[in-house]
Amino acid sequence: MPDTVPTTETANIHLQVLGEQHVFPVEFPLGEQTVGAMLPVARKLSYELTTIALKSACQDGRTVSCRAGCGACCRQLVAISLVEAQTLADVVAAMPAERQAGIRRRFAEAIERLESVGMLDASEPHGNRMLRTTRDEPSVSDVARRYFRQQIACPFLEDESCSIHPERPLVCREYHVTSPAADCARLYQTPIDSVLSPIRMGDVMTRVAHKVSAAPLGSIPLVLSLEWSAAHPEIRERTTDGLELLKTLMAEIDNHYAQGFDDRGEASLSDAS
Repeated sequence: MPDTVPTTETANIHLQVLGEQHVFPVEFPLGEQTVGAMLPVARKLSYELTTIALKSACQDGRTVSCRAGCGACCRQLVAISLVEAQTLADVVAAMPAERQAGIRRRFAEAIERLESVGMLDASEPHGNRMLRTTRDEPSVSDVARRYFRQQIACPFLEDESCSIHPERPLVCREYHVTSPAADCARLYQTPIDSVLSPIRMGDVMTRVAHKVSAAPLGSIPLVLSLEWSAAHPEIRERTTDGLELLKTLMAEIDNHYAQGFDDRGEASLSDAS
């Protein structure tokens, strides 16, 4: 019998994290793949890096206060890569009809709320519009503050917990605090002590998608993920060799490390430019 052609390979990723060398084995697919094939790799690395950061915080005497049922953070502006938006759209499409209708209704209600307060322009093409404030050139923090004031719950939030926890975005996986959980409901009013991940893998995936699929460079609000996914099929259509995708991912991680940890600033929201 002929030898079976392998469909995956394992790469050992060497990274120096918080002053120590680590090796992370990750499995990646071979052959022609869409950029979405790198999302499991990004999730794996996100988990490993976040685990190291949480362990370091614990050794410093800090205790993570995040718990199931503590959903204040699920009313923040959640900026995700277009790759993740496509994945969330697939998750919704795979739901039973009744549940899917309920989730889509929550997305629609969130968008209607943003339009009613002037943070979204209903006349702009869906899938290319972005959040705005009253300022001519708002920063991400300006938009995030105004968004949080609206107290719009994530469409996937149920009983103050994430209903799609295994498929949650990278930024959600990397968000942990050691300040009192109740303080998160007073974001921008009281200091929040966050455990920072050494690398924001959501930012990395945004740049990987831009390089290999010509996707817009920048993150998009989770509440716009369904309309952006529908408007940008190129993420699903363009393919690249799996090994080349992994190399692109690692190059973006290297670029991330090239910046000083305190100089990375905040993730940009896409302006589709």
